[in-house]
Amino acid sequence: MADRRFGELSGPFVDPARGGKPSSLIVMLHGWGADGNDLADLAYPFSLRFPGAAFFVPHAPELCSMNPAGRQWFDIEDRVTGPVVAAPVIEAAITAAANELELEFNAIALTGFSQGGMMSLHCGLRMEAKPRAIVSFSGALLVYDDLMALTEDDRQSLPPIQLIHGTQDLVVPFEMMDVSADILKDIGVAVTRVPREGLGHGIDADALTAAIDFLALHLPA
Repeated sequence: MADRRFGELSGPFVDPARGGKPSSLIVMLHGWGADGNDLADLAYPFSLRFPGAAFFVPHAPELCSMNPAGRQWFDIEDRVTGPVVAAPVIEAAITAAANELELEFNAIALTGFSQGGMMSLHCGLRMEAKPRAIVSFSGALLVYDDLMALTEDDRQSLPPIQLIHGTQDLVVPFEMMDVSADILKDIGVAVTRVPREGLGHGIDADALTAAIDFLALHLPA
């Protein structure tokens, strides 16, 4: 595993386990106060199901406002304009990765944890070329007024989404999963909810298995 740069973002990059050209790309966006290394090890369990997948786990561009050893996609206090400002850098990096790896966007999944989950939802629903699927672990849909105004044709292009959330999450409250899911359903998204009983703010083995099973419905192996 070595860092690689796409667009303005760099972070851990994992080549396909079977070698050769990737058949898909799974992008993982880390949480607030961490960096790409925090999620990079998840590439291994995913690769057992997706041996042809490459993995990109970029570091957020900003130093964390409360933990200078970590990074942030946006200031945690700015939940409205923050995601909007952060999105273009992420979208440009994914586009650069798709071009360099010679992949269509229907072979790309966008995933993330916590603030990264928030950004995976924000970006994946708005990119001109949409990812094939989105998984948000312990995230939330923070900005949605513009999505309510989408035309019927635009809504048809929205990717399926899986929301995974611990019932004991005290950082991003569990209730945010249902709030987000209801909004997504209202705009026509095929959304799957995975409540993880007793789990706090994290990703456990069952959450990981659920995400892998979900992506297996949409991505090539």
